[in-house]
Amino acid sequence: MTDRVLTVDGLARGVAPAFGAGLFLGLAPASAFAGWWLVAGLVLAAALAVLFVLSTSDRTPGRAALSLGILGRIAAAAAVAATFGVYVVPEQPEVGAVVLLVAVTAVVLLAPPLPPVVDRIAAVVVVGVLLVVAVACFTITPVTPPVPPVPDIAGTDEPLGLLPSAVLLFLCFVGGRADRRARPAVIGVVLLVSVAVAIGALRQLGGERLALSPAPLRDVLTAADATSIDGLLAVGVTVACVFALRGCLTDLRDLVPGSRSPVVAAGLAAAVAALGAMVLHPRHALVGAAVLLLGEAVIRVLAGRRRRA
Repeated sequence: MTDRVLTVDGLARGVAPAFGAGLFLGLAPASAFAGWWLVAGLVLAAALAVLFVLSTSDRTPGRAALSLGILGRIAAAAAVAATFGVYVVPEQPEVGAVVLLVAVTAVVLLAPPLPPVVDRIAAVVVVGVLLVVAVACFTITPVTPPVPPVPDIAGTDEPLGLLPSAVLLFLCFVGGRADRRARPAVIGVVLLVSVAVAIGALRQLGGERLALSPAPLRDVLTAADATSIDGLLAVGVTVACVFALRGCLTDLRDLVPGSRSPVVAAGLAAAVAALGAMVLHPRHALVGAAVLLLGEAVIRVLAGRRRRA
């Protein structure tokens, strides 16, 4: 197999699950913090992700990083499952979240590894759907104009919200199991697509309406009078969530230290994630996952610097 094929497969493994809950849910709380500054928050989050990729190794992490990584991935699994419920089964989102977790857990723990072509198809589907959403946002004039900025209201353009929005949106750039050499390219692709979608969403809804949206991209299509592609969006969300959950659970299976039965450990983690998806607000799970995974990345960087010193 050539290096080019390896790179393409690594890119697909990273891109397919990267969006997960980060973009589909994260735009709303990021807009609540920063308004239009969330676009700069995306760029900052991507820069941090590249920095961490270049500054860390794939060695076994220390105990603190390992603990944060396990907790962060459990929270991320809960947020991703909740994303599926909110978008695809809005009438019973908790039931949809649990069903997805059970199905993906069974695939991860019992089924053989998927061939690389499946990751490629998933990456094309997710990116294609998001680009269709972005094009709809830019080519269709909003039916109602965005709400004018109001001081001290969630969604108002606020430069000081740049940092918290970047922390939230960092989750967009840590998904997937891409090869190390493909990770910067994965981050670049995710950044370009995310910026296009974010600008389109802000154009259609404005910061205030986006901040209040429980399912931002679905509401964006409503504002753009493009509800005819709601079904396509549901397909993209489903594929993104399935592959994001697969990445979280596979990581958990491999991360649990000293376990004689990593399959059982991953199953227990999935059960905790299902409980979190049922009792936590999706935004709370999203914030918890972003903070924990960012903390893991920081500790890994510091540990790598100490080893080199």
